[in-house]
Amino acid sequence: MVTIEMNKKLRICIVGCGYMGTIHANSWATVPEVEIVAVVDIDETRADKLATQFKLDGFYTDYLDAIALPEVDVVSVCIPTNLHAEVTIAAAELGKHVLCEKPLTLTTEDADRMIAAAEKNNIKLGVGFMRRHSDVVQDLKEKLAANEFGRPVLYNASDVRELRPKRVMHDAQVNGGPVIDMAVHLIDLWTTIFDSQPVSVSAHGLKIGQDRPEIEHIEHVAIDTATVIVKFESGDVGTFVVTWGLPEKVNPSQHRDQIYGPHGLGETFFHGNQQELQIMRAGGIWETISISHQNMYHNQAASYTKWILEDQPFPATGKDGKAALTVALAALESIQTGQTIQV
Repeated sequence: MVTIEMNKKLRICIVGCGYMGTIHANSWATVPEVEIVAVVDIDETRADKLATQFKLDGFYTDYLDAIALPEVDVVSVCIPTNLHAEVTIAAAELGKHVLCEKPLTLTTEDADRMIAAAEKNNIKLGVGFMRRHSDVVQDLKEKLAANEFGRPVLYNASDVRELRPKRVMHDAQVNGGPVIDMAVHLIDLWTTIFDSQPVSVSAHGLKIGQDRPEIEHIEHVAIDTATVIVKFESGDVGTFVVTWGLPEKVNPSQHRDQIYGPHGLGETFFHGNQQELQIMRAGGIWETISISHQNMYHNQAASYTKWILEDQPFPATGKDGKAALTVALAALESIQTGQTIQV
């Protein structure tokens, strides 16, 4: 493991300079104890843009050259999901800590390899479940624990939009589609707020966009539309309705998540710079419980930095990433078999 000298900044290498890599980089830049020292992308235009933004002398197109730099302490992995394991394991073997964007990977076998590499090399593997870093999630967890909704509850979420502009998101062997890419967010959130473990998953899915010319080059088109139902030991239920297969520009306003319980209705909203929680109890009047304008990604970077420099707990580890992935994979199995899957 890399030894970080007292009073020295945590030095970051960003692997992947696209949309998510830029978010990670901008988030790291808000943490005073951090310095971005290297960026990597096979697309030289993207890499050069990010390198210029952070006044670096240059950029890398081979991640092995960048993560091997002696000045790198942490590798921020922001590339397609099927490449997460390769880069994470290589970084771990060099003794570099890793913050890996969600989903952790596409298979539990790769997840196990990543976790084992982190443990063997005594590095800290974090996963980018940014909602864990919202005060609203903690408030929601406390309200559920205090029985303000009554228990059990049903938490319903949706993600409805057109075919993703980043076409690789529809490749089952690259990013896995929304049943992997988006469902892991909700599965991890439910596990957190219910303070309970999932016991079964049932799901139904379609490929409503599979014949669109925009993705005809993809050999293994992922399921783009699904309903996923996860039951927890607590009796609580999480449901997720998603489609990434609608026609061009058919993007309805995003619905707020809703929580239905014996004592009332809750609504939550999560965005990078705004998260909200409201409750309506008997009588039909909305009460705003909490509003946060903190950026969840910035909070994530700050929390991860404290994990490395001060050994303060970080709420989303490699094991949490594997747990959410396991349930998402069970949802895909349920779609394929028509059966409820025990997890």
